[in-house]
Amino acid sequence: MKLRLLASTPAIETLIATAMLTTTSGASPISLFQGLSIKQAKVAEIVGRLEVQHGSILEHNRLDWLLEAGESEVLKILLANKFFTLTRLVSNEWLMSANLRTVLECQTEKNDFSKLLLESIKNVAPSVYAFGKHTY
Repeated sequence: MKLRLLASTPAIETLIATAMLTTTSGASPISLFQGLSIKQAKVAEIVGRLEVQHGSILEHNRLDWLLEAGESEVLKILLANKFFTLTRLVSNEWLMSANLRTVLECQTEKNDFSKLLLESIKNVAPSVYAFGKHTY
């Protein structure tokens, strides 16, 4: 099985931090986003405070991967979590889509796929990646 991240929501952690702050701040979401866009250390600090029970915050994004896997492997993925979207491209290549909440929920599986999935977000969502490494 091979997995390669193709695309993700731009400024994914800034968007998550904005979503987190909108529940406690009177500022507008766009003001929060613009302020956080120039304060990446603050973004990392806010996202670093994620709590598993507030997973809905991690739904404000989308990631797309190229998955090379057989049908039985894809079936296991779909049965393990209903929030993956998979589309066959050719024989054993699939376009897979999900959000960061789904990525973290998969970490409870502790299998090769969950490891590949977590590693794939390391560069686009480093704080969420660190959270996943330490939590699961």
